[in-house]
Amino acid sequence: MQIVLLAAGIGSLYPLKEWETGIVLVFLTLFNAVLGLHQEGKAAAAVTALQKMMIVKAKVMRDGQLAEIPAAELVPGDVVSIEAGDIVPADGRLLRAARLEVAESALTGESLPVAKGTETVEGAGTPLGDRTDMVYMNTNVTRGAGEFVVTATGMATEVGHISGMLQAELAVKSPLTRQLGKLTHQILWIAGFALVASMVLNLARGDTFTVVFTAAVAFAIGALPENLPAVVTTILASGTQALAKAGAIMKRLQSTETLGSTSAINSDKTGTLTLNQMTAVAMAVVGRRYAIEGRGYSTEGQITRVAGQPEIPLDQFLLPMALASDAVLSDGEMIGDPTEGALVALAAKGGVDATATRQTYPRIAELPFDAAYKLMATFHAMNDESGTEVVRCFVKGAPDQLLARATSVFDADTGPVPVDGQSRELYLAENQRLGEQGLRVLATARKDFDPAAFDPPPTCFRWWMTWSCWPWSGSSIRPALPPKRPSRRPRPPASGSG
Repeated sequence: MQIVLLAAGIGSLYPLKEWETGIVLVFLTLFNAVLGLHQEGKAAAAVTALQKMMIVKAKVMRDGQLAEIPAAELVPGDVVSIEAGDIVPADGRLLRAARLEVAESALTGESLPVAKGTETVEGAGTPLGDRTDMVYMNTNVTRGAGEFVVTATGMATEVGHISGMLQAELAVKSPLTRQLGKLTHQILWIAGFALVASMVLNLARGDTFTVVFTAAVAFAIGALPENLPAVVTTILASGTQALAKAGAIMKRLQSTETLGSTSAINSDKTGTLTLNQMTAVAMAVVGRRYAIEGRGYSTEGQITRVAGQPEIPLDQFLLPMALASDAVLSDGEMIGDPTEGALVALAAKGGVDATATRQTYPRIAELPFDAAYKLMATFHAMNDESGTEVVRCFVKGAPDQLLARATSVFDADTGPVPVDGQSRELYLAENQRLGEQGLRVLATARKDFDPAAFDPPPTCFRWWMTWSCWPWSGSSIRPALPPKRPSRRPRPPASGSG
């Protein structure tokens, strides 16, 4: 339609020399083009600005020293260091992994972070999500640290392959474009037939060609809705601006109409239909039950209890959530493991500040989580209830694993009691009750050691079997970033454990 209007405008200017008509038609065509160009230019500028803000940096070994360079300058063979909170800058094979976990949902759709290790995965056809010895560009490190050698960059990466497939897709006209094209063809056929018939009839009557052709052009232009392109462009521009205010940038005006014509969207639910967050919603001690308010990683909310029961201090139960976790919360945002993020938020709702508590009671040793024993333990120098200096171990993990190693259970009414038939039944019943609600259930425990006899890792691994535990159950949780730790703390062995 724009082409027809432009042709009619040029024909009006010359040879007919109908200046007013020609100028109006050319102006309408240019107005539509400028309006669309302006809107798409604003979208392109916004995308360019976002790209400049999102330049990924990589910590790479160059000339024997660790340097930080833009990810675009990486080449295959570079050795790159990554840690929690980083974006993986390229595809690579792991050389070292210490409690390394990477969120790969963008590639695999798996909502939970994947534990990475250096053990070679056999089989060239291993699915992407099972290649635990590899890391991939644009995925997020949620826990631990590691080093990898770059095997692919740019379009050679897995993300690059996806980008290549998207670029290979042929451009498809939007529904509105197809409908306008169909309407234009119908109008042109009708107007063309009428123009020819009009010229033939008028020439047969003896009119001159100039008069006949001028009338025919006016007739053809009158048949075209010349204001329709301007109206359509204005409406699409208005929709683009409304989407921009909602945080969605349309690079092309037609994309706005296409989005409005969408009838079904197929997507992975996690992070799309849900927020990809976990929240602790319940806590239980033998003899007490608590409900937790709030959502996501916000620290706003209360821990409420059943009325009429004597209140007990909760700090002893909240400490393991803050200390035996690496998650970091800031303004409702969380970096790290999803489960630990929810625990840290729960501790904050009970008045325990994770950052200050970790600084006051730094770790002197830790036992990283491993799927083989389903628990994590951290060791801290502090004073017990009588003021005696102890090395206190805090543990969190699967309820059945902690109960199997426990020598005592904390009862809200009587304090620590031996793990006998009754206390075990109460504990298991509470675990089952929470599990039947569809909640992810965790337990926590503690044990004190004599500082003089304390033996830091790796020999502390033998202590698993003799916990004096105070377990309790909680619900679901979200991601975490290890805080900066004192250099004197023994580091866990470099391994692929999660």
